[in-house]
Amino acid sequence: MRMNFSAIPVVKLPVVDVSTDPLDLLVAGIALRMKQLAKTSPKFIELTHDRQVRVQISTQKGMARQIIIDKGAVSSVSGQAEPADLVLQFRNSDQGVKTFLKNDASAILSGIQKGTIELEGDQRVLVVFAKLLRLLPPKLPTSVQQKVQHARAFIRKKTGR
Repeated sequence: MRMNFSAIPVVKLPVVDVSTDPLDLLVAGIALRMKQLAKTSPKFIELTHDRQVRVQISTQKGMARQIIIDKGAVSSVSGQAEPADLVLQFRNSDQGVKTFLKNDASAILSGIQKGTIELEGDQRVLVVFAKLLRLLPPKLPTSVQQKVQHARAFIRKKTGR
């Protein structure tokens, strides 16, 4: 059974400045992980310590969230608060979520080339943003990584995927 994210009703949660839109939740989660990396990851700190960048992730239906990097500090705001240096606009939340969950910057570039993702703004910011996205997944200890690989192999064997 495939989950259709578009079937989930979207509700604005003002206390935490996020909606139940799947892409909004995902981008808010990305911003939270970036906040953590801004304090703990030397590579992340090196890429962001001298930058002031505003990246907007949005859909054609009107969902928008901006990730703001201000000299190493990371924050997020719902909507189109100010003009962004880089805007990535997806057709819908499903496409955005699936693209980001691939955890591969080439998926974004491929979507831009095919015209399914609209890009507006400075492409140099896209390069930096792609580098930052690569740092998001936590590094798992080797023993845990081996167990994950065994579990994936088991699931592939049982499901044929």
